[in-house]
Amino acid sequence: MKKILTACAIAAAALTAAPAFAQGYVGLGVGSSKNSGFDTATVTGGNTNKSQVKIFGGAQFTPNWGAELQYSDLGKRDVINAGVAAGSFTTSQFSIAGTGTLPLNSGFSLLGKLGVSANRINGSALLSNSNKTSTLIGVGASFSITPALSVRVEYEDFGKVATVAANGSSVRVNAYSISLKYAF
Repeated sequence: MKKILTACAIAAAALTAAPAFAQGYVGLGVGSSKNSGFDTATVTGGNTNKSQVKIFGGAQFTPNWGAELQYSDLGKRDVINAGVAAGSFTTSQFSIAGTGTLPLNSGFSLLGKLGVSANRINGSALLSNSNKTSTLIGVGASFSITPALSVRVEYEDFGKVATVAANGSSVRVNAYSISLKYAF
């Protein structure tokens, strides 16, 4: 938790000391998240694809560099253990990341994201260590509809989110999304 608070303090300081170019933005996205590493020979359902909803905001300090905060609800999954319903769990994440943008032409840009993600799983006795801090890596592309409104498509890997109690395997989560971003 201290790592996340420190990262938020650094981001807040960066936003207040931003150069004259700095442009703030907010966005909302939807997509599909996928857990991997959960299923064993008797446990199923943990790796299913589920809908994802995310909200994000940040600042573009230069045309190429920025910082972003994000929260994602990565869905609810039902788990079956040896053919018997074993409950369900939800996955979510909160992150702070540095962003890189490579403008191409005609409003198209390539995006990169590298940061820290605080991942959480709630609701299943089959998992231990339900809070994990991992590296966030993201790539994507953006298209500007207007100077203030753009659409972006992204792939994000949030890293490790939990450990399966039965066998010690790591559960990881990633997501594909499409978002609307509004710059102000």
